[in-house]
Amino acid sequence: MKIKILFAALMLAAFSIQAQVQQTYNLTLDGAQKVMDAAVTYAKANQSPGGSIAVVDAGGHLLLFERLDGSFPASATVAIEKAKTAALFKFESKKLEDAINGGREALITVGFTFLQGGEPITYNGQVVGAIGVSGAKSADQDREIATAGAAAPLK
Repeated sequence: MKIKILFAALMLAAFSIQAQVQQTYNLTLDGAQKVMDAAVTYAKANQSPGGSIAVVDAGGHLLLFERLDGSFPASATVAIEKAKTAALFKFESKKLEDAINGGREALITVGFTFLQGGEPITYNGQVVGAIGVSGAKSADQDREIATAGAAAPLK
């Protein structure tokens, strides 16, 4: 009888511990390269005159970066910051730009880059990273290239 009670207590404790954590996924360098390849392919196919492309992990830390020929130097910093913003907010940076343009100016005080062109990368419903693009033909093309990269299939 004592063994059954002990076993039941251990099972309850194990279930309780499992309920306190969740499974997370991490974007690998191979996954980041797939995202980058999809973005570069889209940029070239759509005659982007340049562009800096950054892929970050879920914490906003740089995994991969590429600056296409013709990109202006500051686009590198902007692309990385757009990616970081999308990763940490867990949604596209355009939502924040739209909020500021819609009158929510106080957002500019929190220290992120609120320009379109940052897109989260998801896997099994979790944000595992983000991609940021700056320096393409327009802000819309920055967003299009980032969206193409974020849509790359991950395994």
